[in-house]
Amino acid sequence: MRGSSGSAGTCRGRRKVVAGALAGAVAFALQRSAAYAQIPRGGAVRLVVGFPPGGSVDHVARILAPELSRVLGRSVVVENVPGANSARAIARVASSEPNGDTLLLASSAIAHPDNAAAAASLRPVILASTAPMVLVVRASLPAHDPREFAAYLAAHAGASYGSSGVGNPTHLAAARLVEHLRADAVHVPYSGSALAFADLVAGRIDFMMTASNSSVGGHGAVRALAVTTRSRSRLPGLDRLPTIAETLVPGFDFGLWQAVYAPARLPDAAVAALNAQLREVLAFERVRAALAEGGVEIVAGSPVDAESVYRAEIAHGREGTPR
Repeated sequence: MRGSSGSAGTCRGRRKVVAGALAGAVAFALQRSAAYAQIPRGGAVRLVVGFPPGGSVDHVARILAPELSRVLGRSVVVENVPGANSARAIARVASSEPNGDTLLLASSAIAHPDNAAAAASLRPVILASTAPMVLVVRASLPAHDPREFAAYLAAHAGASYGSSGVGNPTHLAAARLVEHLRADAVHVPYSGSALAFADLVAGRIDFMMTASNSSVGGHGAVRALAVTTRSRSRLPGLDRLPTIAETLVPGFDFGLWQAVYAPARLPDAAVAALNAQLREVLAFERVRAALAEGGVEIVAGSPVDAESVYRAEIAHGREGTPR
């Protein structure tokens, strides 16, 4: 079981990685021009997403794709390959030609142990962004803050919660909260967050942890109660929400991140070029505004930053196994 005090080192490690990535972003322009010449130019680039359309990762992909297309001067197509907590998408990219034409926009789910073998055939290109998750309940559930939610779970054994799949961060965060509260709740896994959210709206499940986006705060059929990160979010619409750490479980800290991966045999020069081009895309004000509206904070880090966050996520998952 993950203890709240035991997570402090991991939390600090993830924050240092993200802070270092933000600081390092200012240097990328110095090497951008030289790196661009290293990308082979061919047909369309496929940006593979391991979840169905409409979810948080798909949302990021569809903001990045047209802008990356303009920078590359070639078409960039989002390809949804859902299934097995993104395992099918990972396999799709890992088996592709290492020419920069097939990339994976991965979420934190890539760090699940079941994905380890396939992920070893990929290499990180960029740590693109991070996002808090939000504890959301159906509007008819009689809980308007985290403490009322905890009281509801204590009094209603068998309450149900949805996730984007077994072992997904949306599952792990909810399961850990249930475990910390010593409650009895039933996990209902879906093949993506959009499907789980639809059932929450319909009242078929009671609560879920989901990526922050505009639909969470503005939908009358659900109610957002708290964010899952250790510190409060500065994103508009989320800055009013307390954290689970300050209201229910001290030290509670879960978030999502998005990173681009390529086949492991893609040459270093091509990785550097892609990183520079993606950093350029992430620096566009229209991209920053669109991602912020969807509850996403830009990092634009290096391949090393992406690898560090991946390793920290693996360690985070080893701190306890949800029931």
